[in-house]
Amino acid sequence: MDSGRAAQDATGGERAIWIAGEQDLDRVVAALLASRRAAVDTEFHRERTYYPKLALLQIKVEEEVFLIDALETPLEALAPAFADPEREFVFHAAEQDLEILERAIGARPERVFDTQIAAGFLGLSKASLGALLAHFLGIQITKTARLSDWMARPLSGEQLAYAASDVDYLAELRDRIAAELAELSRYEWAIEEMVAATRRKRSEIAPDHAWLRIRECRGLDREGKRVAAKVAAWRESKARQIDVPVRTLLSDLAVAAIAKALPESREALLAIRGVEPRRIRREMVDELVQVVSGARFGGPAATDELPVVMAVTPEQQPLVLLCASMVHARALDLGMDPTLIASREEIAAYVASRSGPVATGWRHSLVGASLDRLLSGEGSLRIESLSVVEEVSAFPERIRSSGAGRS
Repeated sequence: MDSGRAAQDATGGERAIWIAGEQDLDRVVAALLASRRAAVDTEFHRERTYYPKLALLQIKVEEEVFLIDALETPLEALAPAFADPEREFVFHAAEQDLEILERAIGARPERVFDTQIAAGFLGLSKASLGALLAHFLGIQITKTARLSDWMARPLSGEQLAYAASDVDYLAELRDRIAAELAELSRYEWAIEEMVAATRRKRSEIAPDHAWLRIRECRGLDREGKRVAAKVAAWRESKARQIDVPVRTLLSDLAVAAIAKALPESREALLAIRGVEPRRIRREMVDELVQVVSGARFGGPAATDELPVVMAVTPEQQPLVLLCASMVHARALDLGMDPTLIASREEIAAYVASRSGPVATGWRHSLVGASLDRLLSGEGSLRIESLSVVEEVSAFPERIRSSGAGRS
């Protein structure tokens, strides 16, 4: 595909400009620096690599749509524009995009408007881009190319049109959603949530804790857990090193089977179910035998139990359910998804220690103060016309003494 040529939409009209190479990218950088807002999306694959592999970066600035070939174009020149806190970047479901762009560009946007997060405050949680465009703008976009091979070159006209449509209407959608949020006095809530989401980074699992994700390992004895921890750590580190999915090296079942069988030789290891010679190279087999031996006869024991996220006492369990009812009722009043306000785990954290997202910001203003009254015995709930209603009154003694606020 020739660099700089226009991509085509489904009707044959010009839809976007194809960017391949550093010189072409200069045009995108100049457009970004001259504008205070851009719409962004990515196309990537992660089935064959440990880290997602960026194939295409779509950016719309003003009326220009750029389709940037990430396989042919170093993207570091975009970093200053992306890191500028004065420039807003509009995404839909930005979490994975931000992770990928930070690795590819070396910077993540400081100021993000995420249409999926914002729509959640209007009662449209986890809605697809297509659904939001249809709902707010009456625009229908085709999604037939969504699962196509974005690493292939040249991309088809259908793929180019699909990629362009993902950013073409994002700014208009953003403004429509923002206007409705402002009318309902929820705009600041949404912005606060988007700031938190932008700053929140996916943390790579520590290799020593990787075994905790493997369900088959939880019933192992102490020695088996120690071996499983070391084998899973080896798998995680090796997969990062050679950039392949962890299960390409060893399946979860194979990790657990090795921890049970405790092989002492190459032959014994290769005979274990799930250990496939075509996936694991000869030198890796030798490494793994040594890992098993080292785990059995040396080194500290692995942590034997799954980590406890938040300790809720048996006495507090009914309070979690009661508080969840209040949150759910408040969400219904607002026409919002209750899980956007607080998940069950976040409610439990608040009951146990007044911590977590409910303890700060818009969530505390919306439900935290009411939960405080409920947990301190100054408030109660009653049923009115089959709806839950808060009352500011003392709880009966038997409920008030059930452990509210105990940490």
